[in-house]
Amino acid sequence: MDMDTRAGEIKLKNLPQERVAELLPDNLILLGYRGSIAHNMYVPQSNPDSIDDKDIMGVYVAPVEHYLGFGRPDVKEKFLCEWDAVSYEVRKFINLLLKCNPNVLSLLWLPDQHIIYEHELGRLLRENKSIFVTKATYHSFNGYAYAQFKRMTHFNQEAQQEMAALESEIAEHGIDINELNPTQAERDLVIANGPYSGERLGTVIDRYAGMKRKYYSGGYMGAKRKELVKKVGFDSKNAGHLIRLLRMGIEFLVEGELHVARADAEQLLAIKRGEWSLERVKEEAERLFKLAEEAYVRSSLPPKPDSQKAEKLCMEIIDRYHGLRL
Repeated sequence: MDMDTRAGEIKLKNLPQERVAELLPDNLILLGYRGSIAHNMYVPQSNPDSIDDKDIMGVYVAPVEHYLGFGRPDVKEKFLCEWDAVSYEVRKFINLLLKCNPNVLSLLWLPDQHIIYEHELGRLLRENKSIFVTKATYHSFNGYAYAQFKRMTHFNQEAQQEMAALESEIAEHGIDINELNPTQAERDLVIANGPYSGERLGTVIDRYAGMKRKYYSGGYMGAKRKELVKKVGFDSKNAGHLIRLLRMGIEFLVEGELHVARADAEQLLAIKRGEWSLERVKEEAERLFKLAEEAYVRSSLPPKPDSQKAEKLCMEIIDRYHGLRL
């Protein structure tokens, strides 16, 4: 059965058709928005305060060699202009679902208007989302939320000062701090004086890049996000993620439904813009962590996903796509 979906056939607004294939793999069965668009929190580029990329997530069936031969890569990630895309091979995707990964689960509960492309097998995947309804999501949602909490609170004055010093040193040597693309000769240069005297410029650049990954997400809007962090004194975008994740996790434990498109989007946007103080965010987070624990204890959801049904679903999708007749 010929069911191939070529990446170049999928349309993404404001992205030339010939570039779509750079962003996405072939054999997609599902593609949808994630991140701010999915949560009704996207601030378009026309707004000078925008710090949002256009985030998308796909699921694809790998070539038959992946399953019967030596295997192939099972994740494709690509930044292109404002687009931030990640696509998972279906077996990898279902394994992440079994681990209750919040971002991956969200694709199954995405409202139809945020689905970009859906093959009949992608629809089958979403129709079977009940397989992954489990109280084990408590651990993954809380874990992700706690990681956001740490990232948000660890950006202190000392870290800001260190990053400013690193930026100054890198810029002084003519390196673009947003691109961070030095030649090997520039990386090998030994700094003659100043706070980093005796160190290789490459070491300083790597240290700065590591801090940038830790405190900012990078991506298309990384520079604007960095300025917002400096302005409010903490990563307010992480704060928005933190509160959203905790609320979504509690709702899921109580209802067995993931509310991806947020009814509380306006309040979450206010947090994201830095309109809440760090203390207010921390107080709300602490309240929600307690509510999440109570919801977990009281939840009537199954203790874990049905892995046997998940495996059968995975086999059916691969079988039907490639006509293997298992």
